[in-house]
Amino acid sequence: MPMKRKQIYLDAESEHRIRTLARTTRLSEAEHIRRAIASYVKSVPDAGRTDHPLVDMIGICDSESGPIDAAARHDAYLYGAKRGAKR
Repeated sequence: MPMKRKQIYLDAESEHRIRTLARTTRLSEAEHIRRAIASYVKSVPDAGRTDHPLVDMIGICDSESGPIDAAARHDAYLYGAKRGAKR
C-alpha cells in the first residue's frame, strides 16, 4: 500500500514516549503512529461514513421552504422525532 507523507506536532512528553517505545520495540516511530491511528479510527463509530445525517442537513435552512427551527430541533431532523425527546 503506498504511503502518504504527513507532518504532525507532538508535545515533548509524547515525543519522548514514542521515541522510547520505538527503541524498545525496534519498530519505527511512524509504525507506532500508524498503528495508533488505525486503532483510533476503528474505535470511532462514524469514521469514514459518507451518509451521516449531518451531511444531509447542510443547506436545508437556506431555502425559504426549509425549517425555521433547525437549531432547536436538530435531533428530530437528524434522528427522527422520538430521539432525544424529554419524557
